[in-house]
Amino acid sequence: MSTITTEAPYKEVIKTTTKIVNGQVIKETKRYKIKVNTDNSTSKLTNHIHNQIKSQEVWNNDVEKFYNEREGDKFTRSDCSGNKKALYIGINYIGGKSPLNGCINDVKNISQLVAKKFGITQAIILTDDQSDERKKPTYQNIINGMKWLTKDAKAGDSLFFHYSGHGGTAKDKDNDEVDGFDETILPCDYLTNGQILDDDIYENLVAPLPRGCRLTAIFDSCHSGTVMDLPYTYQCQGKVEVIENDVRKEIFKKTSNVIDSINSGNKDRIADSLKSIFDGSLRKAASNGVDPEVLKQRQNLADVIQFSGCRDNQTSADAKIGNVATGAMSLAIITLLNEEKEYTYTEMLANIKQIMAEKKFTQIPQLSTSRPLNMNEKFSM
Repeated sequence: MSTITTEAPYKEVIKTTTKIVNGQVIKETKRYKIKVNTDNSTSKLTNHIHNQIKSQEVWNNDVEKFYNEREGDKFTRSDCSGNKKALYIGINYIGGKSPLNGCINDVKNISQLVAKKFGITQAIILTDDQSDERKKPTYQNIINGMKWLTKDAKAGDSLFFHYSGHGGTAKDKDNDEVDGFDETILPCDYLTNGQILDDDIYENLVAPLPRGCRLTAIFDSCHSGTVMDLPYTYQCQGKVEVIENDVRKEIFKKTSNVIDSINSGNKDRIADSLKSIFDGSLRKAASNGVDPEVLKQRQNLADVIQFSGCRDNQTSADAKIGNVATGAMSLAIITLLNEEKEYTYTEMLANIKQIMAEKKFTQIPQLSTSRPLNMNEKFSM
């Protein structure tokens, strides 16, 4: 769960901290061990843009009004009574330069829990500790696994996807990312076969699904906030807030000249460029929502719900609690689902955030969806 790209230059960056939480020794290693582009001006810009999004109140904290104005009731949900399948991917990068410790544990724990609690026993598990080459999380095996998961899907089905490993970035070819990079996940053979782009994830996990089919996905990796390219994102910062990702992309599209401004080093030019981004039009767009034709198109999308371990501009932690290595996001999910109780989506998101905060993790978990979500709905699979 690291920022990694296969494009040089790169260098090892290993950050490990030890802390005591509620009497437990927690060793935290960022899933962030290869840093690309030692000039970090673009990442600073990304952080600035995210802060500006917050300060401009583009995030909407009236989630019920947001849901109603976007006609959330018209979107088709799955009743989860049909076929159930799961794909689990856990990569410790055994023998590599950037190994992790908790990802295979995450898969073992979550797969057992999901099978017991939700009855999802038809599954493919890809981990890099297996001797069978067909069960290793290579680029092609992951893509094949995604295609298997969505094959013959129909309304009423409930599919589950879990990824625990490094998250990275790749050069953006669509010019819709402010820092010039797409979000990615890294198969165990990424050095030879490359990363799996967010575009590929959408193409193989989201696009093939029919209306009324549920896909629940968990990404315990860096830069995973919008790695599925879904239209809506929720976070809990005291209160639950929601943003339409088209609005965020419009912000990013308006920043093409900001990169040049930063490279020029002219402070006045940088300030003028940033002012041009936040001119009030984005706040208006956030309030008014998307074009009705876009809304109609999205109503044909499947019922996709993604939990991510952090925002796009953040890294995720690989923690060791006691003697057990685990990912911060996976730990929170396991803790909640082990409880004999039902949760609304608001409660899920808020409790995940609370568990991470109690363990002193600074990353902000997010929830992304293919439809406006009634946050009072019960979490189900």
